[in-house]
Amino acid sequence: MTRYGSDNLVLNLGISKLLLVGERDLSRRILEPPPTTAGYSTGKLKRKGMAVLAPHALTISDDEQWVRLRPFNEAVLQAGRRHDLRSAFLPQIHRAFATPPATIEDIRGAMRRAMLGIVVGIGAPSELADDVQALFGLAQNPVKRLLLAPWAARRRARLYRTFARLWRERAAAGEPSLLGLATKLAPDVPEEQLLEQIPHWMFTFTGSGTDLLVRTVALVTSHPAVLESARREIAAAGPLDRAEAIDGLRFLEACLMEAARLYPPVTRTFHCAKAGAIAGAVRIPAGTEILHSFPLLGDPAFSSQHRPSFAPERSTSATGSPTAEFDPFLSGARHCPGRELILFVCTSALAILLGPQRTIVDPPLAPAELPLEFPRRGIRFRQARGDAP
Repeated sequence: MTRYGSDNLVLNLGISKLLLVGERDLSRRILEPPPTTAGYSTGKLKRKGMAVLAPHALTISDDEQWVRLRPFNEAVLQAGRRHDLRSAFLPQIHRAFATPPATIEDIRGAMRRAMLGIVVGIGAPSELADDVQALFGLAQNPVKRLLLAPWAARRRARLYRTFARLWRERAAAGEPSLLGLATKLAPDVPEEQLLEQIPHWMFTFTGSGTDLLVRTVALVTSHPAVLESARREIAAAGPLDRAEAIDGLRFLEACLMEAARLYPPVTRTFHCAKAGAIAGAVRIPAGTEILHSFPLLGDPAFSSQHRPSFAPERSTSATGSPTAEFDPFLSGARHCPGRELILFVCTSALAILLGPQRTIVDPPLAPAELPLEFPRRGIRFRQARGDAP
């Protein structure tokens, strides 16, 4: 980018060209409108991957299908507001995080347990999470996708048979879960398409949700002043098994948003300008695949000599609205409909980890030398003793 004097680059891959978006204004112009084949549609790479798990998922829908499925997802996840069932979800989170973690996988396991209760309901079979995790792994690996296609088809068929059975059971029981709520809000859309929305709700917990929580714990506990502020807010909030207490933890939510800005848990997304487009001063040729790099968009340190710095106060205002230039949950028509729910879950878990469990990262990250990319290895946790930070 420095060499060519541009935040946006066209990468020549030989058989195709890819537009790498590193400028926030261009990214906003592409991502804010609804996805359409006449404008910016889902990228071929993303569509081929997700089709292994859910060919009708909202994340790869365009045109009329997106218009049908988007309101359903927003209604179940209650986009843009506090979820009505959050008081029922809190006990699931407390049970899931009853044991202090030592590793990233311990936190992923806790998020998995919380996910099963929140998305599917009490008594959900754990094999559901295994199937979704395995199929998402194939979605992200084209070689394995090709080699394991017959196996993936059998596992996918088993997954949706289980979903169909649970859909009927939850509809009859009226249980407080996302699946139970979905049965009441189901629009005039084939059941198969409705069921295909569920895996993404599930994977958000054990995928990007876990990454966000892990990174926030590591960053907060590596900055003593931030940790002290977080613990003061937790102590003043009241019982953490009350949804109202979690709603008031604005500083903790700001820590999550700042961690997501520095180290986006979702690093990229693909789109395509099938018919070509003009976005501001940029002309995009027909058929161009478009790659948005969220680390590039999130922190100028990626394209400068400055190290990233963790400053929660700049990411969220007192009302909870984003104040940073880049919102990792996106904005406009394609904003994440599960933003408020996953932030509630992560804020609740963060309060438990930092408060009663006094979890800290060991060893801490060096605040003055934060890495450009969050470490994939070497992250461990322990409980602080006494008055130790």
